[in-house]
Amino acid sequence: MLFYPESFKVSTPSDREVQIVRDFQAPRSLLFDAFTKPELVRRWLLGPDGWTMPVCEIDLRAGGAYRYVWKNERNGNQMGLSGTFREAVRHERVVATEKFDESWYPGEAVTTTTFEDRGETTRVTVIVLYESKEARDTATRSGMERGMAAGYSRLEDLLQSMLENKMKGAPLIEVPVITETTARLAAAIHLTIPRSQIRSVMGPGLNEIMTAVRAQGIGPTGPWFTHHLKMDPATFDFEICVPVSAPVTPVGRVVSREIPAIRVARTVYRGPYEQLANGWEEFGAWMATNRHVPGPDLYECYTVGPESSPDPAAWRTELSRPLPPG
Repeated sequence: MLFYPESFKVSTPSDREVQIVRDFQAPRSLLFDAFTKPELVRRWLLGPDGWTMPVCEIDLRAGGAYRYVWKNERNGNQMGLSGTFREAVRHERVVATEKFDESWYPGEAVTTTTFEDRGETTRVTVIVLYESKEARDTATRSGMERGMAAGYSRLEDLLQSMLENKMKGAPLIEVPVITETTARLAAAIHLTIPRSQIRSVMGPGLNEIMTAVRAQGIGPTGPWFTHHLKMDPATFDFEICVPVSAPVTPVGRVVSREIPAIRVARTVYRGPYEQLANGWEEFGAWMATNRHVPGPDLYECYTVGPESSPDPAAWRTELSRPLPPG
């Protein structure tokens, strides 16, 4: 039987709204991350048992988009949800539109999520505003309350696990997942250099791409990343990539790339770039233990780095290894 804690409350403040409130025994910063970082969202926002989230893409900024796709592992059915962020205030508030691919309620909804520090707990309040009372009533009849309660129960377990790992001395990487990516466009510079030159070429290469995509008004549309084509310890054969909304017009070394949809094993490394190799080592050990055989290439996506935080402990790098189709 699903447990409903005392703090979990669902109400209808107006004819067009549903409000969900829940207290969590975790810091507000951790709750905000759990609601906005793909590597955490896909571990709890699942609804009933038997569902996974193979697609979880979040561009957390005003005007940025997000995309969720859930899959029922029992029968293969899928459900997709997309929207655009109207507001994102770190650790405090997120406002976004939402619309399901095959909408079971009319129109588009707007969801406002707030995070309130209450001493030893954090109160999360979600208010969903529908276009009509009919849409609101259709949503509430769908099993929305039970689905939210199940997800929040998973979130509570995830938060406690993260807090316990932090107290013990957490591993360098988060628990890896197997997921499907979506095809995307990027502006790229291809480099083949001795390993010793990586620091001297990365910054200028990234600046060159950023200058080109901004001048053409096509990006960036998300965090930059690198695609390493071969695993040679002495030579780096790789591309510096910046996601864009349209193909870049080639300029200088900058060319257009189409990154295909692929199946990957993915994790997130936490910490300074100097220890990134240790993160890959942990990831490789997990791959071997779980008998996953990756392709010859890999991806590093720099979701949080020096440009976002002066503290290297706060840096986050998403690591991905392509896998054969499932």
